[in-house]
Amino acid sequence: MGVVMNFHEKYRHKKLDFERKALQDLSFQKIENVINETFEPYLKPMAAYLQTVTEMCVDYGIEAFLLGSSYGRFGFYGEAIEGVYQRSEKPFKMLLDDFYDFWLFWYTIDTMQNEDIYRGL
Repeated sequence: MGVVMNFHEKYRHKKLDFERKALQDLSFQKIENVINETFEPYLKPMAAYLQTVTEMCVDYGIEAFLLGSSYGRFGFYGEAIEGVYQRSEKPFKMLLDDFYDFWLFWYTIDTMQNEDIYRGL
């Protein structure tokens, strides 16, 4: 008799191994510096919640990095950049919209500044 394999479990383990290897190249300090530089005007008014907001931004930054690294490997194996972009467009848009909703939750601002935040992302 052969061994019964659970392919979902194997896929999950391969994904975790890939993410661990990808995250070795990422510096937590660099992520925080980029967040502070990029979102400085939006972080100042919420000084009381600065740590919470910064940690959530770091989480979104890591997710974006992992998304890019997972789709970037298709380009490494020879797929055209346009094909990789089209393949990753839907998950990237979902992540971007979720991050924008996160900012709207923390920040009550007028429509013009809302558009500025979305373009800044």
